[in-house]
Amino acid sequence: MTATAAEVVAQVAARLADPVRVVEQVGAAENVRGFVALGRPAPWHPVSLGDGYPAVALLFAELGRADPAHLPTAHRYLGLAAQEVTAAPPGGLFAGPTALAFAAATAARRPDEYAGVLATLDERIAGWVLPRLRAEWERIDAGRAGTVFGAYDVVSGATGVGRYLLNRTVRTSAAGSGADTPVRTALTAVLTYLTALTRPVHDAGATLPGWWVEHPPDRPRAEPDAPGHLNLGLAHGAPGPLALLALAWSAGIRVPGQDDAIGYLAEWLLDHRRTDTGGPFWPHYLARADLIGPADGPGDTDHRHPPSSTRAGWCYGTPGVARALQLAGLALDQPAWTAVAVDAVRAVLARPAASLHLPDAGLCHGWAGLLHLTGLIGWDAGDPVLTTATDRLAAEVLARFCPESPFGYRAAMPPLPQPVDLPGFLEGAAGTALALHAYATGAPPATSWDAALVVV
Repeated sequence: MTATAAEVVAQVAARLADPVRVVEQVGAAENVRGFVALGRPAPWHPVSLGDGYPAVALLFAELGRADPAHLPTAHRYLGLAAQEVTAAPPGGLFAGPTALAFAAATAARRPDEYAGVLATLDERIAGWVLPRLRAEWERIDAGRAGTVFGAYDVVSGATGVGRYLLNRTVRTSAAGSGADTPVRTALTAVLTYLTALTRPVHDAGATLPGWWVEHPPDRPRAEPDAPGHLNLGLAHGAPGPLALLALAWSAGIRVPGQDDAIGYLAEWLLDHRRTDTGGPFWPHYLARADLIGPADGPGDTDHRHPPSSTRAGWCYGTPGVARALQLAGLALDQPAWTAVAVDAVRAVLARPAASLHLPDAGLCHGWAGLLHLTGLIGWDAGDPVLTTATDRLAAEVLARFCPESPFGYRAAMPPLPQPVDLPGFLEGAAGTALALHAYATGAPPATSWDAALVVV
C-alpha cells in the first residue's frame, strides 16, 4: 500500500511540475464554467495557500527534503507568488503575504534561505496584526457579542496568522535572535486576544461564549437579522484557537491566563460532545437555541444542526476537534483529554464510510484530511488501532485517483454539480499528495506543512 501511495504521489507531482501548464489547466473553460454560472471567483488565486502558487510549492518543498530534484520546482512556484504578492491585500494565513511567507518558511532548509523575502513579509504581517485586532479588543472590553470568522479563525483570522508567527518565533529563537522582535510581539498579541476570546459576552439578555459569531455558518460576514452561532469546526470554530494556544504553550511561549483559556475551551468542547448510536461526535455548530432554549432565540430553531449531523473532515467534524483536544491534553498534561480524542476518532473509524460525509479525496473535507489526522493522533498517542487504520484510509484516497484528471484528483465543490480540477492544498491535488506522502513515509512531514492546518 505504501509503495502504491508513493507512486501516486509521484504521478501527481509530475502533473503539477509546470506552473504555466497548471494555471492553464485550472483556468480551462470547462473547469471554470460552473464558477462563472454561480457568480463565484475563478478557482485560482496566485498568492493563496488554498489554490495558488504557495499551495503547490508546499508539495515540492516536502518532496525536496528526500529528493533535491524537486527543490527548483518549489523555488519556481515561490518566485511566481512573490511577483504577485505586492498586489495582494493583507489577509489571513491562506491569502496574500502570510500565505507566501508560510510557504517560503516551510521550504527553507537553512536560516539564510529566503531570509530576505521573509524579513520583508514578516514586517508586513506583524504590522497588520495590531490594527486588525483593535475592533475586537473594543468589542471584548465592552463585553459585547458578535465576532466574525475573519477575526479569529484558522483560514482568514488571527489563529492562522498566529500559527505562522509561532513557527517564525520558534525558529528565530533557535537561531539566537532576541525575544523582542516584531514577530514575537505580534504573536503575543494574538495569544492574548485568543485568551480573551474565552471571556463570556452578552447579547439580548443572554450570556454567550466569547467566540459567538453574528452570521450563519455558510456566510462568513454579518448580515442584518442573520442568526448567529458557535462554530465547532477546526477551520472556523473553537478548536482552532484551542490548538494554537496549546501549541504555543508546549513551545514555551505563554501569556497570562493562557492555561486557563486552554482548560476552558477543552472543557467546553467536552461538555458539548454529543453521542448517537455510532458513538461520540461534535456537531458543526450550535445555535442560540442549542445553548439557551428556543424561547430566547426566535427563529433560531430553523438553524439548529440535525441531532446526528457530523462529518469526518479537517474543517468540520470529530477528527479536527479531537486533534485540538489531544494537543491541549499534551500541553497541560491532561491524559483524560487525550483519551477522549483517541476514543472519538476510533468511533469515527467504526462508522460506515457513507456516514462520514467525505465527498472527495482532499485535505479540507475529504479522505486525505481524515487519513492525516488519524495518523497524527495515532502517532502521538501510540495507538495501534489508529495507526493500523491508516492503511484503510489510504486505500480510500488511492481509490479516488483519477488518471483522466489533469492533476490526478478532482474536488467536490458544492453547489457546483460536477467535481472540478484543483491543483492546490486545501481542496486540491497537492494537499492530497502531501497526506499520501506522509502515509507512505510512515512519519510526520519533514517540513511541517501541516502547521497550516494548525494540527502541529
